[in-house]
Amino acid sequence: MNGTDDQTIGGRFGIAIAAGVPVLVLVSMGPVAALVGNASIVVWLLSALIGLLMAVIFAELAGGYPRVNGGVAVLAAEVLQPRSRALARVAQWSYWFGWSPALAINGLLVGAYVQRIAFPDGPAWTAALIAGLVLVTSATVNHFGMHVGARLQVVLVACVVGVVGLLFFGALAKGNIDLDHLHPFAPSEGWLSGAGVLGLAGALFIAGWSAYGSELALSYAMRYRDGLRQALHVLAFVALVSVFAFGVIPFLLLAVVGPEGLAADPADAFVMLSERSTDIGASVVLGVLVLALLLGLNMIAVASSWTLHQMSTRGDAWPTLGRLNRHGMPARALRFDVGVNLLLIAVLTALARGDTAEVPIAVLAAANVGYFISMTLALAAAWINHRRPVRRGLLRLRSGLARTGPAIAGLNLVLLACAGWAWGWQNIVVGTLMLAGVVGLGAVARRPRRATAPADVTMPPCWGRAEAARHTSDDRNPIHAGERWQQP
Repeated sequence: MNGTDDQTIGGRFGIAIAAGVPVLVLVSMGPVAALVGNASIVVWLLSALIGLLMAVIFAELAGGYPRVNGGVAVLAAEVLQPRSRALARVAQWSYWFGWSPALAINGLLVGAYVQRIAFPDGPAWTAALIAGLVLVTSATVNHFGMHVGARLQVVLVACVVGVVGLLFFGALAKGNIDLDHLHPFAPSEGWLSGAGVLGLAGALFIAGWSAYGSELALSYAMRYRDGLRQALHVLAFVALVSVFAFGVIPFLLLAVVGPEGLAADPADAFVMLSERSTDIGASVVLGVLVLALLLGLNMIAVASSWTLHQMSTRGDAWPTLGRLNRHGMPARALRFDVGVNLLLIAVLTALARGDTAEVPIAVLAAANVGYFISMTLALAAAWINHRRPVRRGLLRLRSGLARTGPAIAGLNLVLLACAGWAWGWQNIVVGTLMLAGVVGLGAVARRPRRATAPADVTMPPCWGRAEAARHTSDDRNPIHAGERWQQP
């Protein structure tokens, strides 16, 4: 296998890397259920459907820039750059701020579960120590190239899907599905009361971080062997699978373990599920949850590092983050992400005095401020791109479908405005202040932008009506498609 082939991936490996999206439901499934009760199954399905619409909209945006790597935030920056340099920078750094802390979140959850299995009597900081080791290990594996990380993802996917499928099949076979758990089917405060509406808005806010995640498949778009067309196929597949996963998993768990079980920690919910479906022990169930969280952690590590790499290439981050190692990976960006999250874990553990049980959802609420701002700007950029009178690109959406973008952007702003009532204003304020600091730091890192080739190449479409397309061989190879490869 030559160097170029070793640095690119096929569609199956692309799906394996992005397969961490559906398991992100584990991070916030319990808090969402605690907030709105059994109505949480509607929240997850609605969020996933919104995520699917966003994936379609972002596909059109990506089609207009087939040589741009780094994901929807970088694509948004390409559109916003001529109008406002500041907005372009906010779109990128808020996106990074929305995803990067998830490494600490998933790491702390992994640490808590491993401590529960192997070191139940260990000191409180044991989970934080394990979380740090997990982050370093993930960065080390991904340092050796997309193929190595993708192969690990394939193993994790097989283990998680196999065991979780067995658990749900066992529950169905034993007839432990109780639809009475769906009654009364409403938030605790009712559908139309002020408290009920605010609760649903808060639930949609947190669920959106997980359910919108299929767009991560575009973060490494130019690493696909067949270029952007393959990236859009992966995006479509992951978005559709996410609708199924976010619709089915919370529903089946609710039907088996009830509202109280669903609102508990995912470990407790799945242990109850195993007791009512198979003879699989609690340790095995916790082990599978650890693998599922690792699946999401590795995906975010890859996507976040490629976003930082492209931000550096654009001149919106430090030059050192734009360098690739000999395996074609943004190793310095990986190490930067890990370093930031190790510091975050240390600070959070110290503030919580070692008890990190409530830390993940608080960090997620704060980070989600950045994610929702970046998604709003990306949807606005997609609408601007769609309205251009003369455009070249992969596809053109019908106007009715494209108009859903501004509507979803408005909805996301409303959800962001209501988030404080559900998750605490202190978390939202902290997230806003930290985001402002990150964007300010990004402004310091600004440097002249590198020249890149014009994005004038089109390929066959995945959705919508194709415009006139023409191929060039360079766009099948990310090394030749305007992306610079540098030795460290």
